[in-house]
Amino acid sequence: MSEPANTPDINTLLSAIRNLVGEVHPHWKNLHFTPDTHLEKELGLDSMARVELCTRLETSLGMTLDATAVASATTPNNLLQVILDRLAGAKNGSPDSFDANPENSDDSNLLMGSFGQTEVAGDSKSHHSLGEWLYAIYGWTILIVLGLLAWIFVVLAPFESWRRKLAHISARLFFLLTFTPFRVTGHEHLAPDETYIIAANHASYLDGFVITAALDIPIHFIAKSELARLLPLRMLLQRFGVEFVDRLNGRKGASDVRRITLKAQGGQTIVFFPEGTFTTFPGLQPFRMGAFVTAVRADIPLVPVAISGARSIVRGSNWFPHHGRIAVTIRPPIVPSGEGWQVALDLRDAARAEIARYCGEPDLVEGDYNKPTDIT
Repeated sequence: MSEPANTPDINTLLSAIRNLVGEVHPHWKNLHFTPDTHLEKELGLDSMARVELCTRLETSLGMTLDATAVASATTPNNLLQVILDRLAGAKNGSPDSFDANPENSDDSNLLMGSFGQTEVAGDSKSHHSLGEWLYAIYGWTILIVLGLLAWIFVVLAPFESWRRKLAHISARLFFLLTFTPFRVTGHEHLAPDETYIIAANHASYLDGFVITAALDIPIHFIAKSELARLLPLRMLLQRFGVEFVDRLNGRKGASDVRRITLKAQGGQTIVFFPEGTFTTFPGLQPFRMGAFVTAVRADIPLVPVAISGARSIVRGSNWFPHHGRIAVTIRPPIVPSGEGWQVALDLRDAARAEIARYCGEPDLVEGDYNKPTDIT
């Protein structure tokens, strides 16, 4: 391999990182950071963004980098070491010497993401009235009985169309039996025979049920691979056509994106929760880039879906259910205007604006939220 066009140094790298942060999170473009700043936890650059960073570094340095090694780097210093190791490997005629341990990394959430705190101390110790306790017991009873019946029917149903219809009916029945008003608007924006990428906000453990109940079309969710370790759950999700993504293995991130993109190109409508996680406190968090890059690569329209009210029913890690109402707003499809990273950013911003308008919660990026929240 030829020598790089420019000798890499930490200042050049920090400049490239700052430019990308300014594109992904415009409110953070003046954020102070150092060579030891965490790329995802403190700068909000998910693995998809680091793949884009890898492409830019390759162009500026005139060399080829290992995209998975770049995606596994956690700080600018780590990233510089990847480049230097690549140079050393090229000079010695050997492959890259950088070998990140994916089992110790939580920064490879290419499709799912893990930005923001997973829980915040809330009302877990608050006192509930007798009526609230009775409703919670009733709701859990309905969930367990209906869930068991749905598991049996969905797992045993011979045809995919039957399984999806059974899941849709079961989810609708759950909200009906728990006296949860459930309103869906915008069905006219989804054609049954068309393929979409669907991006929805993530506010509660109920969101999977909400989307299943709201969309009476063939859909495929993306789920973290950890769920596949539980045999009963894995059997259900596999029969329901869920796509598992390994969040803890940076070297599988790029292949996961390619696999999901191919399935979308093959006619599967894929559902993403681009926030990647949910919190106890209300608010629309930063979006990961996986859904939007997939839509651009597959050249498939992206449909923003806003969920309102789910967080007030089941909040964060507090499993005590409250009575509430849910509204789902399906917005018109947004067609990617071309190819490349900037198109994906534009698609993300357009979808986010639609979801923020209808989700009924504050926008934590456009509002007072001007610094990423660290993961502890």
